[in-house]
Amino acid sequence: MGELSNLINIGKTVEEQLNQIGIITYEQLKETGSKEAWLKIKAIDASA
Repeated sequence: MGELSNLINIGKTVEEQLNQIGIITYEQLKETGSKEAWLKIKAIDASA
């Protein structure tokens, strides 16, 4: 597991989804924003 799964409410599955949309680091997540990140995950995984 990478650094994202060390954050609150981000487990292995969410980290994998974030990685799939190009978010690998906390800084990338912070820049993208939680809402935009969720929308991108939803676009690749309808069950999100």
